[in-house]
Amino acid sequence: MVFDMEILTKRAQAAPGLEPGSPATRWWIVALCCAIMMVEGFDLLIYSNAIPALLADASMGMDKALAGQVGSMVFVGMLLGGVCAGRLNQALGQRRIITLGFIGFTLTTALAAWAGNAWQLGALRLLAGLGLGVVLPAGLALARAHSLPKHSALTISIVMSGIALGGMAASLAAMPIVAHWGWRPLFLAGGALGLLVLLALVPLLARAERLQPTPQAGGAQQPTQQPAQAQPWRRILGGASLAVLALGTLATLADLLTWYGITVWLTQLMREFDMPFNGALQMMFTLNIGAILGSLGTASLAMRLGTRPVAMAAGALAALCLLAIASRQFSGMALLALVALLGMSAISAQNLVNALVSDAFPVAYRAAAIGMTLGLGRLGAVIAPSLGGHILAAGHGPERVLQAFALAASLGVLVLLFFTPALSQRSVARLESPTGH
Repeated sequence: MVFDMEILTKRAQAAPGLEPGSPATRWWIVALCCAIMMVEGFDLLIYSNAIPALLADASMGMDKALAGQVGSMVFVGMLLGGVCAGRLNQALGQRRIITLGFIGFTLTTALAAWAGNAWQLGALRLLAGLGLGVVLPAGLALARAHSLPKHSALTISIVMSGIALGGMAASLAAMPIVAHWGWRPLFLAGGALGLLVLLALVPLLARAERLQPTPQAGGAQQPTQQPAQAQPWRRILGGASLAVLALGTLATLADLLTWYGITVWLTQLMREFDMPFNGALQMMFTLNIGAILGSLGTASLAMRLGTRPVAMAAGALAALCLLAIASRQFSGMALLALVALLGMSAISAQNLVNALVSDAFPVAYRAAAIGMTLGLGRLGAVIAPSLGGHILAAGHGPERVLQAFALAASLGVLVLLFFTPALSQRSVARLESPTGH
């Protein structure tokens, strides 16, 4: 995902050349990508719902620090999968790589049910992450290629809300499954969901691909390919474009550290607050409901008020909610409301950073730019589970974990102070100029 984004860029570049279609057709493709992300979200967030049961399973030999390290493995896999995404797309094509990546993370999630110890589970989560990392940028690029520029923030928010929808489904599934049968059937449920969606995914992806202009018959290479098409990342690494990438990466790192720290550890943190297991799962469910509503609501606000101010407000609200929860002064409905607001704000901040980066680049460079910021910024997601686990293992308590994630959210807001509209405009103008200056 980081630098090898040539084929994704070609797909994104095709967007202006699409034959005019009905809005229903365009939104149907966005909905398809959202469904892909829903299964991705289920498999990605399933682990957080299993942590309390894993810690209680003596056969796994897992403590809190090790639980954090295992939780990080899926994000390491996503980072590596993103690095390979461009070359794999170039070799296999977008439709095939989405399908193969989807099959990969579905099967490895199911196989996790047979893990005999923490290291086997970590290895399977790493393999699942490889598939997740390949599919995510491809799904975003496919949806963005079929949306109008004015719908950029809304399109990305809809697609990314699928991850929260999958997380919500994982929490719902965990309530009866873990209580009656333990954590292993929960991973089997993730595999079963993926296989069911796969039956519809393959023909629908083929249909979506036919709505885009295709290369020359027979897939022959085009000798007159423009430099921007051939190696887009070389031109974006300079001037205002490089500054946008640096700021986008830092904001993404901070926001992903916040969001995935919360999603991995919220269930266990609520257990540390002496909340019953089902109550902790309800908090996780509420977090994801908030994420879905927030993704769509803040996208609509961004269309009216501007993406940057809404992104900054969302990050600030996430930090305040985390500090309020850490204070342990709230319970019952007040705590539920705080968790819902946290879900609405934390994921929205990252979704809108994606939109800011997207809008700071012409369409020919957009997929490469998003791939770079998501790829490097995913280090935040890698760090988050281990950070939470080590804080708990050191005996500092759940309050310090929440405060650490609040600090990360605040840093994301600080970075966006420098991500000005003028900087974005200079980036676009530079890349649209024939001289690149």
